[in-house]
Amino acid sequence: MKKKLFSLVLFLQAISMSAQEKCGHEKHQHDLFANDPIAKQAYLDAEYRLLHTDIQQFLSRNGASSTTTVYEIPIVVHLMNDGATPLRTDAEIIAWVENCNKFYDTTFGGDWLTTAAGGTVIPFKLVLAKRSPSCTTTTGIVQVNVTATYPQYSIKGCNSSNTDGVSNVQLRALSRWDPQVYYNAYIVNTFDSVPIATTSGLQGYAGFPTNPDSSYDTFMKASVVIDTSDPTTLPHEFGHSMGLHHPFNTGSTTACPTATTPTLPTLPCNVDNDLVCDTASTKSLLGVAPLPANGDANPCDTAGWNSVQFNVMNYTSSNRLFTAGQKDRAVTLFLQNRENLTKSLGGTVLSGTPPSVIATTCNNPVAPTNTGNFSFGPTKVAIGTISNVSSASTTSNSNQVLYDYTAKSCLTTAFKTNLAVSTNPQTLTVRCSTNPNNFSAWMDYNNNGAFEVSELIVNNQTVSPNTDTPFTFSIPNTGVTLGTPLRLRVVGDDNDLSANPCGQLAYGQVEDYEVTITAVPLSTASFDLDSLKLYPNPTNNILNIEYKTAIEQVVIMNVLGQTVITKNINNSNATIDVSTLAPSTYFVKIIAGGSSQVVKVIKK
Repeated sequence: MKKKLFSLVLFLQAISMSAQEKCGHEKHQHDLFANDPIAKQAYLDAEYRLLHTDIQQFLSRNGASSTTTVYEIPIVVHLMNDGATPLRTDAEIIAWVENCNKFYDTTFGGDWLTTAAGGTVIPFKLVLAKRSPSCTTTTGIVQVNVTATYPQYSIKGCNSSNTDGVSNVQLRALSRWDPQVYYNAYIVNTFDSVPIATTSGLQGYAGFPTNPDSSYDTFMKASVVIDTSDPTTLPHEFGHSMGLHHPFNTGSTTACPTATTPTLPTLPCNVDNDLVCDTASTKSLLGVAPLPANGDANPCDTAGWNSVQFNVMNYTSSNRLFTAGQKDRAVTLFLQNRENLTKSLGGTVLSGTPPSVIATTCNNPVAPTNTGNFSFGPTKVAIGTISNVSSASTTSNSNQVLYDYTAKSCLTTAFKTNLAVSTNPQTLTVRCSTNPNNFSAWMDYNNNGAFEVSELIVNNQTVSPNTDTPFTFSIPNTGVTLGTPLRLRVVGDDNDLSANPCGQLAYGQVEDYEVTITAVPLSTASFDLDSLKLYPNPTNNILNIEYKTAIEQVVIMNVLGQTVITKNINNSNATIDVSTLAPSTYFVKIIAGGSSQVVKVIKK
């Protein structure tokens, strides 16, 4: 099915592909879209959803409006070596990541603008991984001997425009951690056979948050790690991975960007080359010196420069700031497409072993009858605190059938949730792409590893493409194992699998999640939920709670309903130290004015 996405199609077609750019983001996105039409459609669909989102309402609803909310993203750095001296030391990588975070929180110093001087905090923090994919302790820095497999790498490096070195696909195959849990950064010796001692030219590139997992990452030249003259390559590239374009997008060093003409009133502004309103239109400023002042005439924007000549996403000799509009777009697009990374435990120290979900007694689903780019299967599953956006079955994911997310309990909270019997009915929301899907779902209530007829919670319901479709169900009052992780299975296919949760699929996918059911009551009717603020969630150490009247008491319970923290407040603001709690999901009960509300909170 084709979707008409007004000027976004023109916007995408106008992407520049100059091989001489410092950043190869546009080129690699263009190549991806040319070879993978599903990835292109996913990008267009995401932009369409963003344009129909009330961003400020979205940010407020997700706790992102608070100045104290910071999303920690685990990063693993793959040092792609030539078998001799490591490209960079651990100390250099640690300092490099720390400097990126200082740019994001406006504390880097020098010419970098603080919030008082007009800078904007980007609420993301890259944290070197502390848990490996096998749930062992790690530094988050991996040394990889590339020349042992590809001898040409020592001189030719990584291909960007050339073909005589080693491709990014080949490098990924040598070392890659789950992109649902970690952000993968590849440090290479050089690009396109450029002499390794040469620090100019292409510095790196990164994938958009809408990309399939197989191409969501960044590749950068080793010299950028220690480049003190231009230390903003990592914050720039991760900016793309948050969803930001270059402000000169669709333009060049000699031509102003092409202003797209909106055909819907919801487009944010008339000149939207980077789809952000508070970044002025500009040519690429690559090699421009001295940079124009704000008072100078801007040939691309009659409103002036508005400091776009100092923007991190620009090509400029003096990167100093992000804008508020860039922050809002980045956070919204990232949460809509890569929220799972904010729920990852990969950046936290190991603490015990989480309980596991028992295996199924039936055989795992067999491969689909039909393989190819048919795009069947769930592309979103939401229930409780789970909101998993994923790719449908295509050749880019090898038409993988079963995604057993319950196996990731040690690494992330993104695929597990708690449901309370007292909050019946429950809601399971699903989405698919391109074609209508038949959805069925089961909850293994009695925890015996089998999906029985009485455990079917969605019975062969047809879901239209690109539509969030909710289904309601009620947890039974009897026959349910409480306080124990249970398996939820969701199937999307062309076939009706309601009678056989492990049956033959025609085109689609199966996804398994972890659900723990409790009997904890969540609220009393008189509590004003709209006046309650609780942040950050997930949290590492501190939980802030605000209410319109004095909060009498805060009680924190684990999934078994056992009280782990009780604190008397008697104030409209509360700060709770949860640093001693083990990573898990908890219920926070707020008591105020004789009423109460229980909120699910994830402790990372």
